[in-house]
Amino acid sequence: MSTKKRLTAEIYAAIPALIEEGKSKIEIAEIYGVTKDTLQVQCSRRGISLRKGGARPPRVTLSLPTPLTLSTKALLALSAAAKAYGTDEVRLASKLLETIAKDNLYEAVLDTSKEPIAA
Repeated sequence: MSTKKRLTAEIYAAIPALIEEGKSKIEIAEIYGVTKDTLQVQCSRRGISLRKGGARPPRVTLSLPTPLTLSTKALLALSAAAKAYGTDEVRLASKLLETIAKDNLYEAVLDTSKEPIAA
């Protein structure tokens, strides 16, 4: 006889607080005796985000008027970093730009005190 665990309304109500405390999906699933996949599917059906900070804001696709030009050295470094992070170059570049914009890191990244940005 199978003993399936039931996730109750009280459990669903507690999940966002556990996420904010830093608990992972796997840890939360273990606490309540369900699989990570069950937790993920059931929370998705109820609109409960399992991401710290809540659901991601909607993404906007940016179309650049000209192609983005990078040196071969930069492309190789980006490719190696993407591989190390288990992602692709486009996703990594997007994440880097998001972080720079969100945290206003332009001066730190560009070190504009040393040289002007060429067109």
